[in-house]
Amino acid sequence: MTNRRRKTKIKFVFEPGTYQKDFYIRHTHSNMQKLARMFPVQLLSLTVHIFRNKNSFLKTLPTKKVPTWFIAHVPKNSTSCIYIFDNKDSITSKKTLSQVLLHEMTHLYINILNPKLSDWLKEGISVYVAAQIFKPSISTTDWKKIAQKNIPFRGVSWKFAAKYNGYNIAGLLVMFFVRLYGWKKFIAAINSHKLTRFSVTSIPLYFGDNPHDVMADFKKYFVK
Repeated sequence: MTNRRRKTKIKFVFEPGTYQKDFYIRHTHSNMQKLARMFPVQLLSLTVHIFRNKNSFLKTLPTKKVPTWFIAHVPKNSTSCIYIFDNKDSITSKKTLSQVLLHEMTHLYINILNPKLSDWLKEGISVYVAAQIFKPSISTTDWKKIAQKNIPFRGVSWKFAAKYNGYNIAGLLVMFFVRLYGWKKFIAAINSHKLTRFSVTSIPLYFGDNPHDVMADFKKYFVK
């Protein structure tokens, strides 16, 4: 007997005045097919909330003190809900819109896989999957800010790291690990670790590698 996947229940909640509805619907379904191939988990339900009004979007957040570029989020450890603020000023192209949607959907799959992962890793995976690595290198200034003893994100809050290109650096780290170990092995490594503190060093250690040697290689290739 084979295990059959249950069909995901999908719901769209569009604020009045929302355009590109067909775009959201089409790309949500195509993204689900892609993510289902990448992650060994299933999304049982999904509700996509699209806002045209900034204040309505901000009401979905625990705080209104967010950067001006903040246009989408998944509630902490949610496995079913996405909130996106979509207007001509916040999302300037369909490519950007597609990346934002895929990024947030990736968070849902990560939360099903292992909700205890650190913020840098959740964001790094989402950035990597959504092809949002916009800078191929890391400045020495940013590296010194987020890498204590050459271990990035150790003892550094995500809020602080985000100010110094934390999203891009986390994406580069995930890309580096995927190239080094392969996607399936990388996913197996992060799925095996159920502790609340997941350091960058946890991944090389899982494969029996010296974390400092691995980080030295990463720094050599990406810190300029």
